[in-house]
Amino acid sequence: MTQNTSATLRVPKPMDRKIFFGKQVDQSSIEEIVKKIITINEDDDHLTKLYSLYELDYHPKPIEIYIDSYGGYVYQILGLVSIMEKSKTEIHTIATGAAMSCGFIMLIFGHKRFCYEHATPMYHQVSSGVMGKIEDLEQSVEQTKRLQNKLEEFTLRKTKISKEKLDQIRKEKIDWYMDSEEAKRLNVVDEIL
Repeated sequence: MTQNTSATLRVPKPMDRKIFFGKQVDQSSIEEIVKKIITINEDDDHLTKLYSLYELDYHPKPIEIYIDSYGGYVYQILGLVSIMEKSKTEIHTIATGAAMSCGFIMLIFGHKRFCYEHATPMYHQVSSGVMGKIEDLEQSVEQTKRLQNKLEEFTLRKTKISKEKLDQIRKEKIDWYMDSEEAKRLNVVDEIL
């Protein structure tokens, strides 16, 4: 009588990779996304090591962030895009409705970017509402300019939007709404779903 001694690889299923973001960008909402991205990356690292013990390759599915947000706070979006850029697991961003202001920045930082046909990305300059002494106002203006320059640098690097267009938006103080076709033409998204 022979016994079956071959080991079977029992691997836990990868985590759910869908993140639905339909909130304002703030500390609480971004904390949720950051935790999920970090946890999925840790899980993928663990599974990669586990698979390699059995001389197998592990190919993680991408994280999908579904965006329907009117934006929010710039400091928090800067924290999120830092995490997104460093994610070993590929991140796909999908605009379902609004991807405006900070939601726009979130959208363009996907490793692959998508939008649905009726989604509306929107770009505008940073706004600030500070009160206080003249020194407070001066410091706030300098900081707001720094943030604006950073968001413009991101937009120029991640899309085909021109510096001239960004200068026009800043000068005219406009909110620039795009439809899905314009977003694709300007490389705000890679594909329309």
